[in-house]
Amino acid sequence: MITLAPEHCSDEMINLILSENIIISAGHSNATYEEAMSGFTKGIAAVTHLYNAMSPLHHREPGLVGAAMNDDKVMVSIIPDGYHVDYAAISIAKSIIKERLFVITDAVTDTIVGNYQHILMKDKYEAAGILSGSALTMTTAVQNLVNHVGVELGEAIRMCSLYPARLMGLDSKLGKIEKGYSAKLVLLNEQNEAVKILE
Repeated sequence: MITLAPEHCSDEMINLILSENIIISAGHSNATYEEAMSGFTKGIAAVTHLYNAMSPLHHREPGLVGAAMNDDKVMVSIIPDGYHVDYAAISIAKSIIKERLFVITDAVTDTIVGNYQHILMKDKYEAAGILSGSALTMTTAVQNLVNHVGVELGEAIRMCSLYPARLMGLDSKLGKIEKGYSAKLVLLNEQNEAVKILE
């Protein structure tokens, strides 16, 4: 899987990537609505961390956010940590995108070398005062979706398991507790905290 800005990629590049059976996601992009929708018709199957590092939704230029919401096939990831995206904005996205919306943690660690330096600031990472990656775990993502967005627990778990498996073409063997499926089961307590992993 690769994330790219559709407005900067030729049809030839997109076709080459797809010919190698690599899933393409649109992100880190300033694409217009038309550029994003065109990318979807060419085979871009997903959008990386909705609202973040992309052209915003505006009533005169819907951008990549608007395209992600208006296309009925593209899968869309989101960072539900309350920092990268306000919980109300997650709720709005969920009500529109429904089962195409799935969780991405975008989790990173501290680094003080290289071109992409960032440090942990409370519950988020910052690079020179700009929001960078997250400190989010999947367990906390489930808790946030349930407690702050109002997503039902089973649906929150599907957003972290079945829906991303569907994007990867692995939903016939991953993402469900069902005969024939491979799984590591996470046992949650009443506060939806992970207490044990069953393999």
